[in-house]
Amino acid sequence: MFLARTLRSIVCVAQFTNPNGLLVGTLPHERDKEVAVISDYFSLQGKKALITGAGKGIGARIATAFAEMGADVALIARTESDLDAVASEVRALGREALTFVCDITDEESLDHVVSTLQTHWDSLDILINNAGAAGQGYGSLKKVTKARFVNTLDINLTSAYTLIHLALPMLQRAPAASIINVSSALAWMVDRNFAAYGAAKAGMDQMTRILAYELAPNIRVNGIAPGAIETPSTAFIAENEAVHKATVRWIPQGRLGKPDDIALAALYLASSAGGFVSGKIIEVDGGMAALPGTAIEARIARLDG
Repeated sequence: MFLARTLRSIVCVAQFTNPNGLLVGTLPHERDKEVAVISDYFSLQGKKALITGAGKGIGARIATAFAEMGADVALIARTESDLDAVASEVRALGREALTFVCDITDEESLDHVVSTLQTHWDSLDILINNAGAAGQGYGSLKKVTKARFVNTLDINLTSAYTLIHLALPMLQRAPAASIINVSSALAWMVDRNFAAYGAAKAGMDQMTRILAYELAPNIRVNGIAPGAIETPSTAFIAENEAVHKATVRWIPQGRLGKPDDIALAALYLASSAGGFVSGKIIEVDGGMAALPGTAIEARIARLDG
């Protein structure tokens, strides 16, 4: 019997499992042959996921995508109305949604989230550190003070480390857990005014690799490095033709990415489909990393030439 599943319509055969636990079935014209259902590897049925920066953009789409694939989600963001909107979408898909209005740079607030979560769930299967922003550290070396630099580190790096530390007991109680840190192309790409943000995201990438080694084999740790993605924070790109043209000129795919692009990468890493992947940073950037050199101005100059 064929059954259509969401995200948006994955078609699979679902009849029984083989000795390895893989969902299998039979084709109508090959009743004597066992056929593996590859889409089952991407199922998150019954999993519990905690996602930061889940009120809009990438985090919101990861939340709804995970719910489509069977996960219950806990959502962290700064704005209650944004959280309520995403939670409503998740619940409409038949999954549980817990919401937490939280400043991720405040350790006590994160500790409260994890403590509260433990009263609802015994364990945590997936942790997505998605919240991030250039913060006060955006600007030239001359303008960005130590305090502003530290603010950007706190938002993008220290908060992720802190949440992993606090959630570790719950992650260890899961049979197999996955941590995904959402980094940025600016962890390796050179651009003016992003010294603090680039340092924070590069630090996140190295933290990801080290924790993948430290927490193996029961907890996998990976990262996703998005390029230019269409989100509310990048709306200014699409709204300005000149800025949009200048941006896509250094994206070989010739377009901005979409939150779906990141959510699908996260689904792969969070599910058993990515079960042998750990310590990796997946670049979802339309091919930016494939271009020679790393400086934006240099890339545009070469394309002009």
